[in-house]
Amino acid sequence: MFFTRNLAFSQTSSPVAVESRIDKTTITIGDTVRYQVRLTRAPDVQVRWPGLAANLGAFEIRDYNKPEPREEKDSIIEEVAYTISTFDTGTFVIPPLALQYLAPPDTAWRQLETERLEIRVNSVLPSEAGDIRNVKAPWELPRDWRTIILISAIAAAVLLLAGLGYYWWRRRQGKGLLPQREEPKRPAHELALEELRQLRASDLLQRGEVKAFYSILSEIVRRYIEGRYEVAALEMTTYEVNHSLRKVENNLNACDMAREILEASDLVKFAKLVPPLEQGEALINMAESFVETTKPVVVVIANNGAASAPAQPAQVATEAN
Repeated sequence: MFFTRNLAFSQTSSPVAVESRIDKTTITIGDTVRYQVRLTRAPDVQVRWPGLAANLGAFEIRDYNKPEPREEKDSIIEEVAYTISTFDTGTFVIPPLALQYLAPPDTAWRQLETERLEIRVNSVLPSEAGDIRNVKAPWELPRDWRTIILISAIAAAVLLLAGLGYYWWRRRQGKGLLPQREEPKRPAHELALEELRQLRASDLLQRGEVKAFYSILSEIVRRYIEGRYEVAALEMTTYEVNHSLRKVENNLNACDMAREILEASDLVKFAKLVPPLEQGEALINMAESFVETTKPVVVVIANNGAASAPAQPAQVATEAN
């Protein structure tokens, strides 16, 4: 079902009409919804679409498709389709989508909005409602000692074989029976800054490998967030990363920087946007600023109680006089 809004300049003609619809009004958490917007216009009318920058409320854009306009009778038909989803439950509203158009002889752009659409998102967990059942009587195990002894023997044999297999594998790797002590991992911010320097020194942008450049930049920032905050950022969408980061990082400016970097990378990876070369350099600078701003601050506390750095969430070390 399409919801339509028309804007007419006379009683007999309507140079711009916009329709919107969704393929589902009730979904379970994580399911996708197809949100379609169709615009009918006169051939001389110009239209600006919001694209991936559209505000769809609590819904995240998973896919975006905009076919070429087509002629139908005396009008031009333009359509876009968003594949959206959310990981929250409840009743949510897709806000009106704002489109801008210029209809001659006007010289000023005007705005037309779609209808608000409501979607109910249910949990995948079973309902806890229902009658309270009586507690069942304990189930008594039969005491078959032969079966118990057989199972114990099989378990012991499996453990022995596993131990021998582990010993053989360690020998094949040229290692001792016991694992060697590993060197401590480098801090997440050191790795991130080093990887950003390497990316800056690469010539990916100059060779036209824009998608590879932005994919690597996004992965560096996500890996830093995962190592710094123990957030599984590499497995999350940009919306989920931003939502989780704001729960653990009080510096909202830093959160905004991370969101801007990831959203710009998504536009290149999924929407095939080709940004100017200067944007790549600016985003590397922003990524370095994000890491420097959010990295742990080492506070050295002497025995006299004086500290060499401001008291912030940090790694603390004690130094003896």
